[in-house]
Amino acid sequence: MKTSIHKKTLVVLILLGFVCTVASAQETTGNRIWDADANMSLEYTWAAQSYSGFYYDLDSGIGSETLTIKLDSKTDRSIDTRDLVYSTKPINIEFERDEWGSYQVIGFMAERYFAGYTSDSAFADDDASLMEKGQLTKVLIDNSDATSLFSGSSLVLEEGYKLNIVDVDLEGNKVFVSLMKDATQVDSGVITSNDDYVYEKDLGSAENVPIIAVHFDDIFRGMETNAVFVEGIFQISEQYEEIDTGDNFGRLEIKTVSEDEISMENDDAISLSKGRIITIMGKLKLVVADDNTLRFAPLLDLSEPGTYELRGTVAEAETLTWTPLNFEGFYYNIDEGIGTESLGILSLDSRTIEEGNLVYSTVAEEVNFEYNQWGKFHVVGFMAEKYFAGYPNNAFTNGVSMLSEGQLSKVLIDNDKKSTIIPGSSLVLEEGYELRVSEVDLNGDKVLISLMKNGKQVEGGVIPSNSYYVYEKDLGSAEDVPVIVVHFADIFRGTESNAVFVEGMFQISENFVKVDDGDRYGKMEVTSIDSTKIEMENDKSVTLSRDKSIPIMGDISFKVADSSVVRYYPFVTFTTQPSRALSIEMPSVLVQGDTADIKVTFRGASVSEALVEFDGGEVGLTSDEGVVSYKPTKLGTFSVSAEKEGFVSADKEVEVISPDDVTRKILIEVSPGVVYQGDTITISTIKAIGADPVADVQIFFDDVSIGSTSTGGTLSFTVMDSGIHRIKSQPDGFLGAELNLEVLALEPEFEYSNLVIIPSEVNTGENVTIRIDVTNTGDSVGSINVQLTVNNEVVDSKDIILDVGEKRTVEFTRTESGAGEYLVQIGTESDTFTVTRAVPSVGIFVSLIVLVSTVFLIKRHRKKN
Repeated sequence: MKTSIHKKTLVVLILLGFVCTVASAQETTGNRIWDADANMSLEYTWAAQSYSGFYYDLDSGIGSETLTIKLDSKTDRSIDTRDLVYSTKPINIEFERDEWGSYQVIGFMAERYFAGYTSDSAFADDDASLMEKGQLTKVLIDNSDATSLFSGSSLVLEEGYKLNIVDVDLEGNKVFVSLMKDATQVDSGVITSNDDYVYEKDLGSAENVPIIAVHFDDIFRGMETNAVFVEGIFQISEQYEEIDTGDNFGRLEIKTVSEDEISMENDDAISLSKGRIITIMGKLKLVVADDNTLRFAPLLDLSEPGTYELRGTVAEAETLTWTPLNFEGFYYNIDEGIGTESLGILSLDSRTIEEGNLVYSTVAEEVNFEYNQWGKFHVVGFMAEKYFAGYPNNAFTNGVSMLSEGQLSKVLIDNDKKSTIIPGSSLVLEEGYELRVSEVDLNGDKVLISLMKNGKQVEGGVIPSNSYYVYEKDLGSAEDVPVIVVHFADIFRGTESNAVFVEGMFQISENFVKVDDGDRYGKMEVTSIDSTKIEMENDKSVTLSRDKSIPIMGDISFKVADSSVVRYYPFVTFTTQPSRALSIEMPSVLVQGDTADIKVTFRGASVSEALVEFDGGEVGLTSDEGVVSYKPTKLGTFSVSAEKEGFVSADKEVEVISPDDVTRKILIEVSPGVVYQGDTITISTIKAIGADPVADVQIFFDDVSIGSTSTGGTLSFTVMDSGIHRIKSQPDGFLGAELNLEVLALEPEFEYSNLVIIPSEVNTGENVTIRIDVTNTGDSVGSINVQLTVNNEVVDSKDIILDVGEKRTVEFTRTESGAGEYLVQIGTESDTFTVTRAVPSVGIFVSLIVLVSTVFLIKRHRKKN
């Protein structure tokens, strides 16, 4: 472990950075938390650079949204009318396909919207500002991925659109395409090689708005195969948000709408009452501390399934210290104003954070139990996660420190909810524990309980009314740690029924994280740990390379702009799982005029009163059995949806066929579900109704016959080309069926690891050996050019070919003539070596002395003569 006077000052510097962040540098903006005790301005602005809920383009360094609050005093718990002002402006960003130029996006209510095209948008004839028309829509697709499609296949877009590749002309330089929307053709055209297909549509009062653009990079016509190569897709939604002056969104009213800005203000006073979460508009909320000190912050609603980025304040060509006040990823208890973590950069040399200059510190703090009669416990944030660190003296223990043993545990339960337990039932806890209430005594003031884990009793006892049950256990080297605490508030014994009332539960995990001096977490090394704090620093240099996400430790990474300006921020990601997602159970093919049951379930259980829609029209609410019946009247392909408050909605595509086609309709199925080039697939033909196999069905793959299905209704075929292919059937006596099959390319992927520099310190002119392991983690053999970069300059490279799963050590030899520290980078790995000026050896030094002495004696002898 490295120790020095310099290292011992690191925490002091970090804490000073914390104080500066709170006290002076961020008085009017820059922090997410507004705290009356932190010397903050009464007119305060949250911007995209400091609040991760607002839209921000890191590459350009431009944010779209701001929210400004005006208070009369530090105790003012009322935001007066017009004192909460929201403003957002459009910004230009590049299409993923660079050749298309740029378009405008805008953050609105903490979500990203498309605002319009610019004069720089290659496929838009004129500037088309949707904002100017009071309309905002979503960007559905923006990519520059290369995709190959074959004649007869379709490019599947969003909102029911498909671009069919109908045919390639005889010259092989044009392709005829047809755009379908929900099985109805809406457009068609002939596109030449290296040209764009553009579909325009009126959106409200905005006319001729390009909503779909597809770039056809190349077209190929062969003897047996025709293919087109797409590289660039852009699509915006037809569904737009309409906004106008005077419209209300949540608690805010729109004051101005123009092509340059949308501004909103609160049309009524807003109370900042203790402990409230206030919906401002859309997903934007304000959370207010349950404390006498006024403390509040904007909060993004993360309840919808998805992955969210929680970022820290943006740094631009500067060092910065991040704390819970300006980095939402760090643990923070807003009710008590307690945060424990800080991450600071002491020095930044161009894009390099040298060893020891990235410093992390976290300090254990006392917080109240939710059941506050118990007192307090110790928490510590560690790598952006909350951990239990120990107990001070409180109602049920004389004090236990987990942190002093280098152990951290998770808090599983901490609540003061009131629960009623009937004798014979159990209070379900975490990690397989349950507290079983066996019997209430005859006097009604005691209860017999037993603690069970995974069905086995681990402890039993008698608990009086208004007392607490404590279960202690040794965790690692920490002895007698209370891991479960339950407060039995009251016990009731009646003539016919008995009950136990619980108010207050606390549980920590038995599975703890062990932290020791010298442990490494990502690019950080633990330099100190004791009963009050953990300190870490980077043990190797960290380079903030352009357009990179650089893992630092745990879930914390730095995101760096693709810009010549060094612009970056720390972030963590938070994922909300669709744990309450509905499912629709119904046939994929329906018969026109026949009644079909649509069943809505959640995790296999029926869901009642779910609203079901068919082709956008309401069918009705599901019954107690989760079923609603529907009789389709139109032929075609339609979408069925189900939704209910508190659940994630479900969608399913179904086809309605004529009664005359019931016995003639077949389907094509392909297995496996994910297909790579070179895979042998099984193509099955089955009846749409009943799923019986159909034999002797001729199968076409990209319009070329590949054979007929067997008596079991199957046919095997090996696919060699990646891209989107069309499979269709021409059965005798049946209706033909079609299926688009996407075949994924086999591609190599290379991973760098175990960068070694031997020796790490040399004299000028001496050789340094640099080794790196390269592994092909992809699914195809491939070649890679391994480049050696020293001080941001490529100085050597070697080409290697690796088979799937093969690892090879690549070695370079480097000699430097100048003294100094040299940064080595190969792929994602980096390290340094030091070169010092060579000192003449003793032998050379002695020889020089002898030589000088000899010359001196010769000269002296000549003078005498």
